[in-house]
Amino acid sequence: MSTITSKEIVDETIANNGVYPGDPPVIKIVQYNNMFNGGLAWGFVYEHEDPMRYENSPACHNPVVIWERDAQHG
Repeated sequence: MSTITSKEIVDETIANNGVYPGDPPVIKIVQYNNMFNGGLAWGFVYEHEDPMRYENSPACHNPVVIWERDAQHG
């Protein structure tokens, strides 16, 4: 699980179909408000992780899936 605070990294990863240079591909990106100050953050979910990891976390408030890899074109 990887938490991102840079919208630029999120945008680049989405534009590259889930790939950010030097990192493994992600299957899902979840936007949420963190538990510390309510700030906006994004969770990158990798193939080997629980796909509901961020949605089921008490540390992630108001989670919304903003991108998922298309299984047909992944």
